[in-house]
Amino acid sequence: MKKINLLLLIALLNFLQLNVFAQQSNASLILEKLQHPSKDNILVVSHRGDWRYAPENSLMAVQRCIDLGVDVVEIDVRKTKDGHLVCMHDKTVNRTTNGKGKVSDLTLAEIKALRLKSACGSRGSRQQVPTLEEVMSLAKGKIMVNLDKTEGETVQEAYDILVKTGTVRQAILKGNDPLSVMRGKYGSLLDSIVYMPKIWYDLPDIEGYVKEYNEGLSPFGYEMLFDNTESPVFKLIKEMNKKGITVLSIALWDELCAGHTDEMMLLEGPDAAWGWLIDNGANAIMTDRPEALLEYLRERKLHQ
Repeated sequence: MKKINLLLLIALLNFLQLNVFAQQSNASLILEKLQHPSKDNILVVSHRGDWRYAPENSLMAVQRCIDLGVDVVEIDVRKTKDGHLVCMHDKTVNRTTNGKGKVSDLTLAEIKALRLKSACGSRGSRQQVPTLEEVMSLAKGKIMVNLDKTEGETVQEAYDILVKTGTVRQAILKGNDPLSVMRGKYGSLLDSIVYMPKIWYDLPDIEGYVKEYNEGLSPFGYEMLFDNTESPVFKLIKEMNKKGITVLSIALWDELCAGHTDEMMLLEGPDAAWGWLIDNGANAIMTDRPEALLEYLRERKLHQ
């Protein structure tokens, strides 16, 4: 009997180890897909979590993305008065919680005492504002996390949390400035993190900006923001495709993707919006409608 119990215990431990490994390897697989983009596999990036399902930047919104099979969840990070990093898009808590005031003027305890609002502004939520550590612990091994608002003063703090949670290779940090400026902000950390620059349509020297990054950092991809199809950013997409660099298109507002937004999907159908972005070189799409985008991609056999 003791021998049977021992064998059962060993089998259970092996099962648990395999399960943990499977979870941990999922994020690594997604990173590999980002690093080696394919026109046959489009990655889904969910903006502020699935905020139509749960309050934006909440743990439930992140968990929803994990459950759906989203590849990357984008969240926003702000620093509290006492130096903690919390997930909050705005500089104030006014819009998304039942409280008021700047994040930078509130302590973590004061922010944790607040409750998040739903997308329609309901104050009935029982959910708290999560810390970055809580989000990374939840996401560990399961999904890549795109960190917004982490430039400058919060970089070291964010990196320390990634190290603590064992998620350094699971978080994507990003910025708007040229490589020389970002090295001043990030220092040597820039070579230790997963970094994705943004290419805005109104940059004064777009070609020089990209050349500096490609030669000095070799990022796996760029957020490419173009307000029309005559934009130099749009014209760079084919070059990125040839070089095997991931093109992340942002389908949120007209000026970010020449009008091929989630709203166009609702009005004219997904082929006119997401399909157009894919046909014009996008390897990944940031959306406010992750479930619908996943369904569309799976129907076209473009998401594995």
